Parts: sequence; C-alpha cells; structure tokens
Amino acid sequence: TCEKVPLSEQTHDFSLLRQILLEVVMMQGTWWKWALSLGLPAIVFFATPEMEIASPNTPLFFAITLWAVIAWAVEVLPSAVIAAILTFLYALFVTKPAVVFSSWTTFLPWMCFSALIIAQVLNRTGLGKRIALRSMLLMGSSFTKTMIGLMCAGVIMTLLVPSGLARTVIFVAIAQGLIEALNVDTRSRMSSALIMGGYFAAIAPGLFCLTGTEMNLLALQVISGATGISVEYTDFIIQMAPFSVFYMAFSIMMIFIIRGKERLQNEGNLRTVLEERLKEMGPVTAEEIKIFLILLVGFIAFVTEQWHHLPGAFVFALVGMACFMPGMNLADEQDLRKVNLSFLIFLAACMSIGAVAQDLNIPKWISAHMSSLFEGHGAVTAISFSYVLGVAVNFLMTPMAAVGALGGPLAQLAVSLGLDPYTLVYALLYGLDQLLFPYEIGYLLYTFMSGAVTLRHIMGAFAIRMVAFALLIPLLLVPYWKLIGFLK
Repeated sequence: TCEKVPLSEQTHDFSLLRQILLEVVMMQGTWWKWALSLGLPAIVFFATPEMEIASPNTPLFFAITLWAVIAWAVEVLPSAVIAAILTFLYALFVTKPAVVFSSWTTFLPWMCFSALIIAQVLNRTGLGKRIALRSMLLMGSSFTKTMIGLMCAGVIMTLLVPSGLARTVIFVAIAQGLIEALNVDTRSRMSSALIMGGYFAAIAPGLFCLTGTEMNLLALQVISGATGISVEYTDFIIQMAPFSVFYMAFSIMMIFIIRGKERLQNEGNLRTVLEERLKEMGPVTAEEIKIFLILLVGFIAFVTEQWHHLPGAFVFALVGMACFMPGMNLADEQDLRKVNLSFLIFLAACMSIGAVAQDLNIPKWISAHMSSLFEGHGAVTAISFSYVLGVAVNFLMTPMAAVGALGGPLAQLAVSLGLDPYTLVYALLYGLDQLLFPYEIGYLLYTFMSGAVTLRHIMGAFAIRMVAFALLIPLLLVPYWKLIGFLK
C-alpha cells in the first residue's frame, strides 16, 4: 500500500525539482566553456612534438597550463579554485611539489599580503585620499590642472603603496566624489573622463618604480629565477622612470580624448569642491601619521637595499605587520579577515607557472627556437615583438599569468641575443598595460563597477595609446636605453 503524500510535501518536491531543472539549464549555458577549456588542452597534449631539451612532462605541463588560462578567461570556476587545481595538478603529475610551491618561499605573496593590509588601513584613515586632494589643490582649480595634480598624487602613492588595486580603489573613489559634487551625468563623456582620470592616476605610474605594480615584482622574481640576474630599485628607476613620465603625460592626454567636446559645467566650483572634500576629512589624524611613517620606512627599505643587504620586499612585509602592534593599533582581526586571500592564491599559481616551466627547461627550449627568428634583425625588432606579444596575450589571459608564463622565455631569449634579460620583459609589461576591454585586468574591471564610465567612450583613446606606443617604444625608449648603456 502507498501512503498519500501531504500536499505541503508535494509542493516541496516540486520546488526541489524546479531547482534541479534550473541548475541543468544553467549548466547547459556553460557547457561550451567546459568543452573549450578541456578540449583545447587535450589537443595540445597529443599534438605537442618531442622536445630534445625540455622534460618529457612538457606536453602535460602545456595542457594543464592552457586549461587554467582558458578557465580563467571564461570563468568556469572562481579564479582561486582554478589556481589551486593548477598547483595540485603540477605537484601530482608534472614535477616535485617543492618546485610547484616554491612561489610561497619568495617575497611576492608575503609582500602583497602586507600591501593588502596596508590598503585597508589607507582606506580607513583616508591618507591616500588626503594626498590626492592636496596634490590637486596645489596644481590649481581648472580641469586640466586637477588631472595633472591627480597624476602627481598617483606618483607619490605608487612610490609608497606597491599595490595597483589599492591605489585604484582610492583614486576611483575620489573621482566618484567629484562627479557627485559637480552634478556630472554618469552617462556622459565627462563622467568617463573623470573616472579614467582616477584610473590613470592609480595605474599609469606603475612602471615608474620597481614596486609600482605586482606585475613588476613578479617579473623580477621570474627573471631572477630564470637567469640569476636581478635589478636594483634605483636601477629600475633609471631605466624606466623617464619614459614612464612620458607615458603618464600621454595618459593625461587620453583623458581629453575621452572627454571630447564636453566641458565641465561647474569648473569654476572645482576648487571649492576639492577644498570642501578636504575640509570634510578634518585635521591630519595620528593614524594617518602612523601609516605614513610605516610606508616611509618600507620605501626606504627598498631604496637602500643595496647598502643594508636585506631583502627590501621582506622588510616591507615585516613593516606592514607593525599595523597590528601595540602603540600603532592601525589594524585588527577584522582587517585581516578582509584581506583578499584569493588574489594571493592566484598570484602564487601564476608564479608556479614560471617555476615549473623553468624546472622543465622550457624557457631554454623556447628561446633556442625563437632566437633564430631574430638573427640579423637586431634588438629593436625583438623589443617591438615583446610589446606586440603583450598586447595580443592580454586578450587571452590575465597580465599576471602572462608574466608568469612568458617572462622566463623572453628573458632567456634576450640573453641568447646578447641583451640584458630585462629589456624584453620591460617591453612586455608596457604591452600588457594596453587594454580595450574591462575583463582584461581586475583594475579596469573594478573601475567599471563604479557605474560612471562607458566603454564606448574610452575604447578609442585606449586604441590610440596601444598603436602609438608600438611606435614610441622603438623611437624613444630604445634610444634612451642606448644612451644610458642599458642597451648595447
């Protein structure tokens, strides 16, 4: 005999069935992502030829890495989960776990951990906002001078805060405040110009100094691991800062391209708005002074590394922990819980790509085959190629993953061509900074979350910069490198 099911339970059963059907429909909408992320790596695994220099596990390495890259691009899983799977597959089937997890024994994850904590403190104390507002007021009250002042503040923050995302949060918030105070239509070109002014202030100075972005530090780690050659903080500034200033000036020009024919209706009130925003913050607090001193010590640690011989990055990471110490009381357990650990896992996985490739001898194999392509063409061709490679790869993988995967091979290629290993990677970094779509990097994606920037307003300016620097790098940067003896 069968008992009659109560109506309430029948309704529950129908709800469960409906939920299952919805999940099936959602899976059908993503099946092509899984097919793509699994199908292409399988083809690569079986199609990879035997490599006389590289390890027999190279085809499997390529397949696993390609799966992760595609999975990150189409977002089949959270980025940290993909990163963890990539790492575990390497450790189980490709090489020794000590190699795979070696990224955690380097400075970069721990320095970024400290930088993320400092970013929390900066946002809460308002020091970054105060520096930006004060810089804009010092430059003047017109739209042009305000944008220049914002960029100057970006340079100061770049020297102090080695986190592009932290700076983006600070400067985009300032731009949003200006849009609101000046009653700018969030769908207008002017709104897009103001928001991108904040974005460029945060990111354009990134190649001014070694600690400008996480990618710079990752490139240092990858190249030093591949070639044994490192670069000092002051050397990086000499090699990159002058051209970076030009890059920042060009980025300011892009703001005016984005603005188009629109003009700020309340430009006369701009100085008043900035003064009101600064006045709202009140006098400088003890917390702001404390975090500034912490950042100053971290900056000095980097600059003076060649004299005290302590790893500046680890000193910075240790100094960041001072935020929790008695007497400082700048951070607590709540701040610790807000740290984006997913980013750290993703960062370590990107570093593992380079470490495992190095262990399998893949960079030497790639450089051996690529060097023949550049024989007789000179350094300019190789540098231009690296820039174009960065632009192209940006559409397929995140810049961090690109540095982890391509940094070693490009460094080896540079050495085989008789160049400094950093020349080609520096050009790659400029290429990776050229964007068209928000999905290409998290900084720009966060900027679009403001809801005050329109894609069609900015694409033309980004495209102009992309093409312009394909010409300006060989015409300006290469001669400068020759002048200082960095490029023979």
